[in-house]
Amino acid sequence: MSEEQLIRINGGQKLSGGRVSIAGSSNQVTKCIIASLLTNEHIVIKNAPAVNERKIAEELFAYLGGRVEYHDEHTIRLCANEVMNNSISKEICKKNRISILAVGPLLHRFGKAKIYAALGGDKIGKRPVDFHIKGLQEMGAQVELDDNLYHISVDEEGLRGAHIELPFPSVMTTENLIIAATLAKGRTIIENAAIEPEVIELVKMLQKMGADITMNSNRTYIIQGVDKLKGCELRIMPDRNQAVSFACAALATGGNVLLEKIPHDPLYSFLNYIQRMGAEFRVNSEGIFISSPKGKRLKHSHIEVEVHPGFMTDWQQPFMVLFTQADGISILHETIFEDRLGYTRYLNSMGANINLFSTCLGEAPCRFKHKNHTHSAIIHGPTSLKGGNFRMPTDIRAGMCLVIAGLVASGTTVLSNIQELQRKYDNIVEKLTQMGADVSIIQGELSKI
Repeated sequence: MSEEQLIRINGGQKLSGGRVSIAGSSNQVTKCIIASLLTNEHIVIKNAPAVNERKIAEELFAYLGGRVEYHDEHTIRLCANEVMNNSISKEICKKNRISILAVGPLLHRFGKAKIYAALGGDKIGKRPVDFHIKGLQEMGAQVELDDNLYHISVDEEGLRGAHIELPFPSVMTTENLIIAATLAKGRTIIENAAIEPEVIELVKMLQKMGADITMNSNRTYIIQGVDKLKGCELRIMPDRNQAVSFACAALATGGNVLLEKIPHDPLYSFLNYIQRMGAEFRVNSEGIFISSPKGKRLKHSHIEVEVHPGFMTDWQQPFMVLFTQADGISILHETIFEDRLGYTRYLNSMGANINLFSTCLGEAPCRFKHKNHTHSAIIHGPTSLKGGNFRMPTDIRAGMCLVIAGLVASGTTVLSNIQELQRKYDNIVEKLTQMGADVSIIQGELSKI
């Protein structure tokens, strides 16, 4: 094996007295880049995070013929007036699932689109594009699958409004259908849709562009198609998942951190959960200061992962380390993805006491009830963790979980495959160092460490 970049963590130190800046949301910026394909006018995006997910979306935009310019590292200027390509390469499709969102804009431009069915992304369970395809078909798209390649087209009328009820409030499906509906003929109603903050920010962008979108109660969007969309300027919201990760790193080590300049809104739900466990927080003009309970451990908790505004699925991995350090027995019930607890075997090898079950350990509605999917965990704490050498899994949040576990553990932890982490975390080593961690990038081979 050739040498690669590794993260080395000398753990067992309290992260205290540090402050960390939170980048813009990677989950938002990628969708906004793709939505820019809906207009020939300029789109300016500010506070864009310097992460690999954004680079993949920019690569897709440019591959289709769009222009990507940079005012600075965090400001993007996009223009799609020279887009001429309606087919997305297999190489780009394999990098990320974001490609499926470009289908609607391409159908509006060309009446047809080609995209490979084997889409990339986190390996966290089955993530088919069936909901996306079915929704587009209800809007008048014809879909053929030939040798793992989707051929999608519309007749001379183009996409048209439809009444769509999603089987599950999928975030990306909701975003896809809203994007497609903005220029469709007539009115589109999307029921049982996702209402995550990043979706609302996308809706606000589309409204700035001239889209007619309303949202009523019961998770329903109503989109009246318009003839044309214009350019706009927008600012990306802070990345709430990144903020939660750094907060959990501080709490797991018994320390504290100031999340700089982040507002209360994106984290209000998270703050409630850590407050139940005994953590303290303070919100002011500087940001949000989060601290471990003075002179005692965090308390155990019972958390059920649900769609927004419930406990987010991307929060449970860093929280799992909190559970290993909390006093008592904690329970976690994952209801969004059926295969997102596999990373716990790494924690157990470090000394954690985590048992997995296929039973629903909670009362939240769960798609996996009686389906023999391992999606619940019982965690006995506190346990001492010891460092180890691991290849990061392709679930980004599970990778961050191993980073936090390494910070807690005694000894040294070395992690490879760190490009997975860099997809959504910018300057991860520098930010952890600012918090007081002993973390560095080294060159080497994991098998020889």
